[in-house]
Amino acid sequence: MLQTIREKTTGWIATVIVGLLIIPFAFFGVNNYFSDQAQLWVAMVGEQEISQDTYRQRFEEYRQQTRQMMGERFDPSQLETPEAKRRVLDSLVEESLLRQAARDLGLAVSPRQLQDEIMKIDAFKLDGQFNPQQYRTLLASQGMTPLSFEQRLRDELEVRALPQALGRSTFATAAEVDQYFRMRDQKRDLRYVELPAPADEAIGEPDQAALEAYHAEHADKYRSEEKVSIEYLVVDPAGVEVPTSVDEDSLRERYEEQKARFTEIEQRLASHILIKVPEDAPAEEQMAAQARAKALVEQARAEGADFAALAREHSEDIGSKATGGDLGWIESGLTDPAFESALFAMEPGSISEPVKTSEGWHVIQLRELRPGDVKPFEAVRDEVEAEYLAGERERVISERAGRLVDITYRDPTTLAPAANELGLEIQTAGPFGRFGGEDPLSSHPEVLKAAFQARLIREKTSSDPIDLGDGRTMVLRVSEHQPSVPMALEEVRDQVAADWRRDRSRQLADQAAEALMAKWTGEATLESIATEAGLEVKTADDLTRNGSGIDPQLVEAAFEMPRPTDLAPQRQVVELGAGRRALLEVTDVTDGDPSTVAPAERQSMQDQLAQTQAATEVRELIELLKTRYEVKLAEQRL
Repeated sequence: MLQTIREKTTGWIATVIVGLLIIPFAFFGVNNYFSDQAQLWVAMVGEQEISQDTYRQRFEEYRQQTRQMMGERFDPSQLETPEAKRRVLDSLVEESLLRQAARDLGLAVSPRQLQDEIMKIDAFKLDGQFNPQQYRTLLASQGMTPLSFEQRLRDELEVRALPQALGRSTFATAAEVDQYFRMRDQKRDLRYVELPAPADEAIGEPDQAALEAYHAEHADKYRSEEKVSIEYLVVDPAGVEVPTSVDEDSLRERYEEQKARFTEIEQRLASHILIKVPEDAPAEEQMAAQARAKALVEQARAEGADFAALAREHSEDIGSKATGGDLGWIESGLTDPAFESALFAMEPGSISEPVKTSEGWHVIQLRELRPGDVKPFEAVRDEVEAEYLAGERERVISERAGRLVDITYRDPTTLAPAANELGLEIQTAGPFGRFGGEDPLSSHPEVLKAAFQARLIREKTSSDPIDLGDGRTMVLRVSEHQPSVPMALEEVRDQVAADWRRDRSRQLADQAAEALMAKWTGEATLESIATEAGLEVKTADDLTRNGSGIDPQLVEAAFEMPRPTDLAPQRQVVELGAGRRALLEVTDVTDGDPSTVAPAERQSMQDQLAQTQAATEVRELIELLKTRYEVKLAEQRL
């Protein structure tokens, strides 16, 4: 598969209304739009653009994923580095390469494949079964339609097409699996001498000159923490008066507007038998497949026929074959148009004539029909009322937050006008550093991100609106900035002295260990070296990679060293930490025995090795595609 590819390829939503910005855009934005300089892409991959909006959306997704993964350890500044931004851009470029290559190779996503993927998603299931109402409701809550979601999913499936094809064609040989277990279960025999850390008397104390020299040499290490103080306004839903009742006419009007939500779509419980044949197959193959399907129709319609048994025996649909062709409940719009047209024209209990789709010929059984129904207003009144009041609450809060933004955009140098008009108190926090302060608000990731923006610090202007969660919106100004500056020696004398002693200890330990190693590589033996130094030679036989009772750094070093031979003994100085060192020798290596590994474990490892090889080949494929499709980057627009 990889060779074939190589031959062919040599690729909850927040809205802020910024009314005052419309005027300058009208004068500057339109002109730039028609100029050659108004480039809005951050990358060009072949003929496909990756826009700034696409990049920003992906970067925000990356930020949210990182925050969830790291929890309290999340540092927003780590994502503002060029390296972090480039990682996100590279991932978009690679997706574009894979998508274009898949399309050029004709690896299209069929309607059936798309349907199967949607029906696998647990969020769309109720009681373990795909639920169309749950599907539409959940998408609506995310501001998406089925059409937009399906397009996004189709794009993702196209990106996965080539990697999945490589995964299916990649395998690990028995020899590779044997070699893995030989290495994994390998045992080693060691001899070693542990050297103690240098004594405090040997390290000594630094004099003034030594401290001054060390402080000067490591000046970047001894700097004050950059800090800011802020003033801010917060629109908090808890302090906003919102409607608590609604008249009946408004509720009925809302019900009529959203009547589709309370309509149960007609659904049909179906099974099928698929006889696969490519769309571009010769006429003889098409006719042969159709004849097979026609014969199965006759068998399925025979008295006492078991459709499920026929499907298990004859169907070529891997996804439903084992379950007797069961497709579950299907509603309009989720299947191939030809399949859907036939299914929705059938009567319960009937068997269709052969139906042709892009996948082949289908024999369809309609097992049951669930007719559509509309819930009356009285049955859903309380739900409509709750949603109406929630919507009104959100509208009032949103309008108040929007007004906050409008006023601060009008004059970003002060928060006073917004505070006066909205009846808010200007609050303060700080000074605090990039890791936050004692006030929980000053440790909020989005607050930290805004407070340390260079523009806000430099110009002392108001920030963009900050979503604090729980419906709260914040705008802040940096009122004071304390830059990071070098600290005088007297301010950090104790720290400098401790650092000097640590480095001095490391130097003395290295010198002592290297001196003993030099003797060992000469005429002296490890035993004589240990005796002279008043130390002990220790051994560890049959040591495994997860060996206990011995310093982990010794184990790691021992398994990184080559095999010893008579002409090349393997010896090394190992740093153990806390100023300690060790002289280490590997005396023997015994490989693991693959024949002792249980078949299930062996198969599992073979699968893992194949996956690793597939990942490597995907990386190679991406590099190959970069030579097939020209890639241009505009990192200055990130």
